[in-house]
Amino acid sequence: MKQSFVTILSIFVLLCIGFGIAGFILFNKRLAESKKIKEFGEITTQRTLPTETMSSQSTTSALENSLKVQITSPSDQSTVTSPSITLRGKTVAQAEVFVNEKETIADAGGNFSVNLILEEGDNPIMVVANDQSGNVGESEITVTYDMNE
Repeated sequence: MKQSFVTILSIFVLLCIGFGIAGFILFNKRLAESKKIKEFGEITTQRTLPTETMSSQSTTSALENSLKVQITSPSDQSTVTSPSITLRGKTVAQAEVFVNEKETIADAGGNFSVNLILEEGDNPIMVVANDQSGNVGESEITVTYDMNE
């Protein structure tokens, strides 16, 4: 009995590890595809939400069936002197939001925030949001952490 429990537990742990690795690989693939799109200019349209509802500090990319996703703080290509930042943004209400490896839900106004720990140097930050209808949107910035400044 004890041996079968250990076997079942071992299988469960291996499955969890496998799904975690698969999720990590898919996320990195999506991040790499996003970078390729930016490099080769395959996205030709840019949209921002109206200024009365959002700041114009961030770029919002538009894809077919995409959500609007805007990073309002920090701004793209900014340099910070603290490894800890709070990323803030706006999308549609109640959307699932993924910021690098962290997940959150946008509030009723579409606002979201996530605390991040940066590594020294350039830190690419990708935000991907999806709603209950299956629409997806993304936005990416780079923040530089310089502990010597």
